[in-house]
Amino acid sequence: MTEQEWLMDDNPGRWLYPDRMQAMSERKLRLFCAACCRRVWHLLPDGCRSAVEVAEAYSDGRADRDVLLRSSEVARGIASDADGNAQDAADASASAAEEDIRSHAFPVTVCASKAAWRRKGEREAEEAAQATLLRDIFGNPFRPVIFSPSWLTPTVVGIATAIYADRAFDRLPILADALQDAGCENDEILSHCRSEGPHVRGCWVVDLLTGRK
Repeated sequence: MTEQEWLMDDNPGRWLYPDRMQAMSERKLRLFCAACCRRVWHLLPDGCRSAVEVAEAYSDGRADRDVLLRSSEVARGIASDADGNAQDAADASASAAEEDIRSHAFPVTVCASKAAWRRKGEREAEEAAQATLLRDIFGNPFRPVIFSPSWLTPTVVGIATAIYADRAFDRLPILADALQDAGCENDEILSHCRSEGPHVRGCWVVDLLTGRK
């Protein structure tokens, strides 16, 4: 994949070839799957929403394997009793909570995009939104950031930590200002913080500043 393809490709499936996923953090990949599910949140009953929340908790070490697998089993059972868009959304949530996320990431994107598909063009639009989530989480591999620990002032770390905990990604421009006050002039970081997004848990800038991988 070239940088231009990375910037413009709206087909998430091409990002999720097995050889490409091997270089991806399992945590980030699972958070991407959870973010795809949250885009069809309105279609998910409580049991499926719980599976997504457990998947996120597992990503950050706040849930164990047994809880993860039980939540996936519950969501899969809900999917088997549903149909249409609701079944697709439920299947996506169940796959997001499977242990081997590299084997289930692509099915999550397929099921979530099908769940959003009601009228012509909606599935393609959903796939494009998923590709944008991938860019937010994994960053531009063609422009690696040279990170300076001097940027990690108490203010920067405090804002980044709160953004992650509260899903308060509307505060990213404030984080950009704090980074500049700390001496950061890296355009990749600052422009990402000031972009419209969307931004989700796993956002590469917030992860960088909070020590997550």
